[in-house]
Amino acid sequence: MEKKIKKLISGYENIYIYGFGTAGKWLSGNLGKNIVGFIDSDIKKVGKIFSGFKVYSLEQAKKIIKKDSLVITTVLDIQDVISKLESLPNDKWVALGNYLKNTKVKNNPIDSEDDSYVEYSLKAVESCHKSYFSKNKLFLKSIDIIITERCSLKCKDCSNLMQYYKKPINISSQEILDNFDDLIRNVDHVYEVRLIGGEPFMNKDIYKIIEKISSQEKITKVVVYTNATIPLKKEEIKTLMNPKIVFSITDYGNLSRNTKKVIDFLSANNIPFRDHPPENWTDCGVIFDFKRTLPEMEKLFTDCCGKNLLTLTDGKLYRCPFAANADRLKGIPLDKGNSVSVNAKRNKIKKYTSDIKFIPACNYCMGRSYDAPKIEPAIQTKKPIDYKVYDSNVIK
Repeated sequence: MEKKIKKLISGYENIYIYGFGTAGKWLSGNLGKNIVGFIDSDIKKVGKIFSGFKVYSLEQAKKIIKKDSLVITTVLDIQDVISKLESLPNDKWVALGNYLKNTKVKNNPIDSEDDSYVEYSLKAVESCHKSYFSKNKLFLKSIDIIITERCSLKCKDCSNLMQYYKKPINISSQEILDNFDDLIRNVDHVYEVRLIGGEPFMNKDIYKIIEKISSQEKITKVVVYTNATIPLKKEEIKTLMNPKIVFSITDYGNLSRNTKKVIDFLSANNIPFRDHPPENWTDCGVIFDFKRTLPEMEKLFTDCCGKNLLTLTDGKLYRCPFAANADRLKGIPLDKGNSVSVNAKRNKIKKYTSDIKFIPACNYCMGRSYDAPKIEPAIQTKKPIDYKVYDSNVIK
C-alpha cells in the first residue's frame, strides 16, 4: 500500500470507495477495517458484496454517509462522476490515482484477476486521474481503432454494428497509421489504444499495426481485442511480446473455437491477457431514427456507458464505435457534429472529447445506459441486416 494512501486515511474511520471495479476491489482489500462500503452508478452492481463490503447506489449513499466520511473515487472517467461526488453530504472526496505511483500488487484480494491485470488497472486509474487534474495537457484515456469491418462471427446484436456490413473490408494499415500519426501529434498522452473490429485478426496487417502503434512513446498500453476464433502466429511472437501489449479475449464458448490455443500461446510467452465471457450485452445494435428532442439526446448521452469509447476511423475521431460505424455505413445522416478531424486544432479536439452534451448520432442509437436490460449475447445471423442508407452528400 502506498505511503500517501496510508497517510490520507489515517484520520478517517468511515471510508467509502466510489467505483466497484478492479481498482476499487483492490483498494478495499488493502484498506481493511476503515471501509464502510462501495458506491457505484451501475444499477447492476448495487447490492453486491465483496470481502464483506456492500455496494450502494448514489441515492442510498446520500442517506447513510456521515459528514466526516471520506470518499475515494477509483472511476477512470473521473469527469463523469465529479458532480455525483460533490452531491454527497460528506466534506471530502479524493481521486485514488493522485496517490498512486507505478503501484506493484503485493496483496491481491481479487481471485478472478491476476496481479498483472490489477497493476494494469491501477496504472490506468493513476494516468487518468493525474492527467485530468493537469489542465494544460491533452490526455485521452483510450482510443478504439477500427482496423476491419470483417468478423469471424455474425452476431445480430453487435454494438459495433458489424451485422450491417454487406461487403465488409479491411482498413489498410497505411490509412490506419496515417490517421493515428495525425491525431497523436496534438495529444500529450493516450493511456491505451484498443484495436477493434469486427475481429481484428481478420486483417492480415494486424501485426504490422500492433508493432507500429506500440512503438509510439505517447502510448502506455495497446489492447488487442479478439474472439479467439483465429490462432496467433508463432512467427510474430517478438511483436506480441512488447510489454505494452495486453489481450482481451471474449470467450463465446463453442463459437470461440481456438480459445485454448490462444490462451496457451499467450501464457507460454508471458503475454498479459484477460479471458472473460461476453459481458453486459444490451439491445444497442439497432440503427433507427427515434426523432428525439435535444433534452432527450442529452439525457441519453449523460446516461451512456459508451460515450467515452473514443473511436478512430476515416481521418476522424468519434465519441463511440456506434457513431463511427453508423457513419461508415451511411446509416445516419452525415453530420459534422458526430466527429472531429484528426487534424483539428488541439483545443477543438479537447472540447469534443470532454465538453459536449451529446452528438447527433444519439438520435439513432438505442442507448447504452448502465441499467439497460441484458440480452442473450452472440445470437448469429445468416445474412447482413437491412437498414436505411442516407445520402452521403447531404451534410448538416
